Amino acid sequence: MPTDADQQGAIASERQPQSDDPQTAPVAMTSVSGRYHARVTALTATGEARAEIIATLASPTNDDFAAVYGADWATYAPPRTCQFIGGAPGELVEVELRWRLPRAGRKRPRRAPSPTVRLLGVIEPSPERVAAPCPVFGECGGCQLQHLAYPAQLEWKAQRVRTALAEAGFSEAALTRVNPTLGCEPPWNYRNHMRFSVNREGQVGLTARHSHRVLPLAACPIAHPRINDALSILSEAPQPPPQALVRYADATGEMLLQPVPQAALRARLATAGLNIKDDAIVEGLRGAQFRIRPSSFFQTNTRQAERMADLALAALPAGHDATLVDAYCGVGTFARLLADQAGRVLAIEESASAVRDAHANLSDMPNVEVVQAKVEDALPTIAERLDGLIIDPPRAGCQPPVLDALIVRRIPVVVYVSCDPDTLARDLAYLCLRHGAYRIRSVQPLDMFPQTAHIENVVTLDAVA
Repeated sequence: MPTDADQQGAIASERQPQSDDPQTAPVAMTSVSGRYHARVTALTATGEARAEIIATLASPTNDDFAAVYGADWATYAPPRTCQFIGGAPGELVEVELRWRLPRAGRKRPRRAPSPTVRLLGVIEPSPERVAAPCPVFGECGGCQLQHLAYPAQLEWKAQRVRTALAEAGFSEAALTRVNPTLGCEPPWNYRNHMRFSVNREGQVGLTARHSHRVLPLAACPIAHPRINDALSILSEAPQPPPQALVRYADATGEMLLQPVPQAALRARLATAGLNIKDDAIVEGLRGAQFRIRPSSFFQTNTRQAERMADLALAALPAGHDATLVDAYCGVGTFARLLADQAGRVLAIEESASAVRDAHANLSDMPNVEVVQAKVEDALPTIAERLDGLIIDPPRAGCQPPVLDALIVRRIPVVVYVSCDPDTLARDLAYLCLRHGAYRIRSVQPLDMFPQTAHIENVVTLDAVA
């Protein structure tokens, strides 16, 4: 319990004295804060540093904590742990914790919000620490790992996958099938799709963490250089809120910009050598071309998407008599690539918009059939023999009916592409441990999103007879 008058006095400037003069009366306090030393113990699944507070440098008063938490404030304060962006395991750091006070005249919420945490300084740095190149790193909601050397990021991501599988019940032997993470070189300027926010003043940027506040930017270190060229031009004059979408095709040099730019802006972009398209662009992947509209899903890292496709195609059967399935086919990316190594490909997709794109992208592939349906509805009704299947579900993973259909079919080879280690581990445990329908051949983490905590995985499963 904080009682040291010196520590409490260190934040006295935040609580201004009351005054009877309305001209000099202070604005009511909205928050209180304290400063602490903390030791980082680990990184969370979202890339935040988890730290134990070991010393108090300046603290709110007991009355402040009571205002935040109520009568049982001592259950929550003083704090014992905190989480923030920008710390590495083992580091000793100084942090600021800030608590929002209830608004005057309003009831205190039943559950007080956690304090916001800001890294003030690193006292004992990790050997893995590097200088983050982005001036708003830690404040922006986009990246979580810019302060870690890239090899350390890759190792953390592989271990993150092993941990998820272990927590789902997989044995140590199964964990040995998790390969080292395949890195992206260079791990910067890779994103071919950025959705920028635009504030009321027309400034373009990215939103601050845990906030709707826009951080104005003229460049982003993970965005493709050509997108940064466009962003620099957009930042020169007010833009219409609330968003600006920019998508760039590395193979063709075409760019989508939403909302569609007016004549003056279009001319300025053209002068910078940007080829702006209004409705769709054409991107290339492994020699194939794909039409992409503003609403289309397409991987945001073209270099790593090609490596992911290489892994998936190498794992699946090939031959003129092979029948393969692309489940959740989207715009038909995998289906088009699989068409060259199989006699027949079934591409299943529920979204009508995505199916229109798939038909356009697969129009010259007579051995591919596009099926508009839910995967769980279509898969059990396919009467023909299936030799392999690739499934790339949303972040939430597969719905139970999809997994049940895979269990019933026992397709010889299944390639499961996932962007979430936890839902992946859950689904693999259902297929492999609970029902024993498949066994893991390999798990390949792929760094599709360097400098962030996101992890792509390509898992190969073999059916158990």
